[in-house]
Amino acid sequence: MTRPVLVQGVTYHGSTPTSLGGLDNVFGKHISAEALRQHILWYKRRFNIAGLEETLRRARQGIKPPAKTLFIVFHDGYFGNYEIAFPILKEFGIKATFFLTTEFINGRFRFWVDQLDAALKHTGKSEITIMTPAGWQTYSLQDEKYRLEVALKLRRHLKALPVKEFTAELQQIVTELGFPALDDVPLLGKHETALNWDMIRQMSAAGMEFGSHTHHHLIIGRQTEATAREEMLISKALIEREVGRECELFCYPNGQYPSDGNDVTDAIAAELGYKHTLYMMGPYNLIHRKTFRLTGIAFGEESNERELHHKLSARRYYQRKLTGQWIWPWKKNSL
Repeated sequence: MTRPVLVQGVTYHGSTPTSLGGLDNVFGKHISAEALRQHILWYKRRFNIAGLEETLRRARQGIKPPAKTLFIVFHDGYFGNYEIAFPILKEFGIKATFFLTTEFINGRFRFWVDQLDAALKHTGKSEITIMTPAGWQTYSLQDEKYRLEVALKLRRHLKALPVKEFTAELQQIVTELGFPALDDVPLLGKHETALNWDMIRQMSAAGMEFGSHTHHHLIIGRQTEATAREEMLISKALIEREVGRECELFCYPNGQYPSDGNDVTDAIAAELGYKHTLYMMGPYNLIHRKTFRLTGIAFGEESNERELHHKLSARRYYQRKLTGQWIWPWKKNSL
């Protein structure tokens, strides 16, 4: 394998039996069974779909991936990955990689975005007033449209906060919405719940791959080095213990460079034994023997075939290459 080979990556999160919208499915991150099946049919007509871990292991051995190779990954560890996505993947004979937020597994933890969306969905309040960097702000909650707009604004606000301020701010918002504690917020629905380790072992036995998505879904690039190391180490150890296989892959929550992951955090990952890290900076990867960083692009319920075609177009890749608009903010892709 003397020259890098173009490999593309697509990312999903949860999956559901039927289509959901609004606060139940902000950004369409839970894809319905029918939409996922249509996406996979579209991929199969155009790409060679292969497991990410398997593709990289072979590349390290000098084995060139087939032309038009594409990998599929799922983030977080939602129950729908077992109930919906897993049977569809088996139906088409496809391997996918699932990145687990290990504290979420077995229902030990809820994602804060789900708690926020659920609090806005279930609140009896008609408006909310909270402190923001711009001062006290009052938001209308009179209908679902307004509540969805508020959810998006609050996500942006909370993501920018330092960790020490984040939990207190989230709790303040939830209290203003009428819930004394985060644990008092009802679920959005079954689709918000997590996989358990028995499900994960069944999926692994069927050929699915598993990697780490941290222990608590913290944005690693915004943590201290000690916290970053702990999040990577705990999740890796748990996956290896429960699945019985080496955990080679680490995926950054949020996935932007250098804010969410960077050279320092990649070096920590390598030191802990991860062989590759995954960002969310677009679909294009040049795979070679020493590839360490990779990237994918997120699709979901709202992604139609026109969007898939546009964002995965080889012509778009070559246009970017020719004009110097390369996706990566670094020059080399190895440690």
